[in-house]
Amino acid sequence: MKVVRLALVLTLALMIMPPTTVAQTLEQLWQQGETAQAQKKYPEAERIWRQIIQLDPNSAVAFSNLCAALFRQNKLDEALIFCQKALALDPKLPETYNNLGNVLRVQKKLTEAEEMYRRAIELDDKYVRAYNGLGIVLANQKKLTEAEEMFRRALALDDKYVFAYIGLGNVLRAQKKLTEAEEMYRRALALDDKDVDAYNNLGNLLYDQKKLTEAEEMYRKALALDDKFVFAYYNLGNVLRDQKKLTEAEEMYRKALALDDQYVNAYNNLGIVLANQKKLTEAEEMYRRALALDDKLAPAYIGLGNVLRAQKKLTEAEEMYRRALDLPDTTGTPTTTHTLAHNNLGRLLQEQGKLEAAIAEFEKATKIDPKFEFTRNNLQEAWRLLSLQQQPEQIIALNTTKYLPQEDPLTRIKRSIVKISVVFTGNAKGTAYGTGYVIKRRGTTVWIITNRHVVVDRDTEQRGDNLENNLEVEPYYGENLPNLPRDRAVAKISQITEPQENLDLALLEVTGLPDDISPLTFHQGEIAPNTPISIIGHPESKDWSKYEAITIGIQSSSGNLLIDVSLAVGGSGSPVFDQEMRVIGLMFKTINESQIDSSGIGFAYPIDRVLQKLAQWQVVVP
Repeated sequence: MKVVRLALVLTLALMIMPPTTVAQTLEQLWQQGETAQAQKKYPEAERIWRQIIQLDPNSAVAFSNLCAALFRQNKLDEALIFCQKALALDPKLPETYNNLGNVLRVQKKLTEAEEMYRRAIELDDKYVRAYNGLGIVLANQKKLTEAEEMFRRALALDDKYVFAYIGLGNVLRAQKKLTEAEEMYRRALALDDKDVDAYNNLGNLLYDQKKLTEAEEMYRKALALDDKFVFAYYNLGNVLRDQKKLTEAEEMYRKALALDDQYVNAYNNLGIVLANQKKLTEAEEMYRRALALDDKLAPAYIGLGNVLRAQKKLTEAEEMYRRALDLPDTTGTPTTTHTLAHNNLGRLLQEQGKLEAAIAEFEKATKIDPKFEFTRNNLQEAWRLLSLQQQPEQIIALNTTKYLPQEDPLTRIKRSIVKISVVFTGNAKGTAYGTGYVIKRRGTTVWIITNRHVVVDRDTEQRGDNLENNLEVEPYYGENLPNLPRDRAVAKISQITEPQENLDLALLEVTGLPDDISPLTFHQGEIAPNTPISIIGHPESKDWSKYEAITIGIQSSSGNLLIDVSLAVGGSGSPVFDQEMRVIGLMFKTINESQIDSSGIGFAYPIDRVLQKLAQWQVVVP
């Protein structure tokens, strides 16, 4: 009723208002509307454009501007109506097509939005915003090359247009052109150091490159400018989670959800950090909330399955893994959803003693992703357990020496290098392998040096020796072994570096290894570039393999030894030998761990640094 009366008053006012006064009023309102729009005062702009339309109901521009103001307030259906009215009044106004494209884009009607932006450009081929909008919808349709072209056209017309730099950065990032993408985000920030999207997207790029400290800084800058920026809270939570700052990560996810209680991925990732903190009931609730919002979210089914399994709700856990398998497979980190679901289902079945069914699941997972470390290892372990179950007496005992090649000078050295097997129960991963070597022996007890990350779960900080028989070592038994399970000795962690230390080391204590297994010989001193070296380890389960390489030199910033070699997962903790087969280092990382014999750089700790740490632990070595 009040709206009708107001319209009547305005109509009467127009009837008695002189034409000159009407023109002056319109001019003032236009200035006010444009100012409000420029200052992002969209509710005020909306009110003014409505007034102008009352005074001039045939103004296509006013209808178009009202559409833009409504769009900025996310009143999409209403915005669409006024854009269409603008087109009815003037079908050749490029701004209206651009505004309509914006509305359709946010409504996910990408093909229609693309058409609107192209019409705007047909009418004005120098329309920067239309090129930018077209770039966005092409990027959303995965037409990355075309999208890149549109953003570059926008910048060719206006090299100060911040949004096009951000859009171009996004497209380059999606094409893995990370250096160019970073440059675009930094150009955007050079033009506008208050642009929260540029900070957030630069943070995403740095996160992709594992530059977590820098990424964290960018997200915090975005939040300092806009403490209601949901995505920045979520992204900061991801960084803090990867930095093992689980309490802080939890806080960030909760802040994101306080601003948007429909944020599915925030519920899922909050479930992850709660599970890693052993808050299983709360984690279960978060995963269920995520699935209530999106019942096609496979990672949430897998996460929920892991939590239920940890609570011994095995039937429910199995159901969750199978639901994940009913959905399409998707890529992710560290592997595809189906690979994880088959792997975790296999682990569950193995715990129930259903080894043949477990093997079937591990084989399916390996077929999907043959490079996923845990699936390969779990399959190998399941076959070992099945063999022990079927023929418990058929095992190669620890004191077996008949398969050792006695004439091989490497036999004694290989005997001092062990294969480490550790079972990580967190997130249902399973078995991981690594390498270690003997540094001390006293009676029946030996001490073995390896990497911290070999015996501690990187995600959950679970120690490999926290459960009985979860951490074992296997000595070298020789060549041409029969297809029988080999015995292992239980190990415990005697000393270990802290996560924040610049050394990644762990010292294992083992009792019961054969008497002939003795410490290796060390050689301290300067290691020159281009020194021929060799490495013996277990990359990709190629047990006790020897690899030849040369040193690159000592890294000045860290003191680490750089080696021209790339070893796959399983090679961590391997000894580095000089030409006289004296230990001069310990491998801890390669840049390319995807495949052995591929190009890459290996990192090792010089033996001097290892011995210094052992001295701090009061471990005296020969």
